[in-house]
Amino acid sequence: MEDSFKTIAVFQYSSEALIIKAKLESENIRVFLADEYTVDTDPLVSNAIGGVKLQVNKNQVEKAKTILQSINANLLKEDIVCTNCKSTNFSLRLTVKNILLKLFPINGKFEYSCANCATNFKAGELL
Repeated sequence: MEDSFKTIAVFQYSSEALIIKAKLESENIRVFLADEYTVDTDPLVSNAIGGVKLQVNKNQVEKAKTILQSINANLLKEDIVCTNCKSTNFSLRLTVKNILLKLFPINGKFEYSCANCATNFKAGELL
């Protein structure tokens, strides 16, 4: 029988996803990280491919969501919606103002960019 997985959270880097993966696996939930190695190979492509996707077996989605909500409800992908048009079609991007920091992005801020209406919003605005 073929297993079917569903994306329930998205992370900028695999290190963040691995922590959550370990927690879910400790609760006997089957977890797969899509695009983990792609982002590890070249972290700059994370925004272009939509980050590291944490996927769980479809039979265990509700249990996994409950665990994620107990850790941090903002981790759940479907809980993030555009503040303008309420779309869930978005990407995560790094914003920097200094041209030197664009070459070496060591001090930037992440925000979401809606693919439908081009509105930019920060994760803190979601609360």
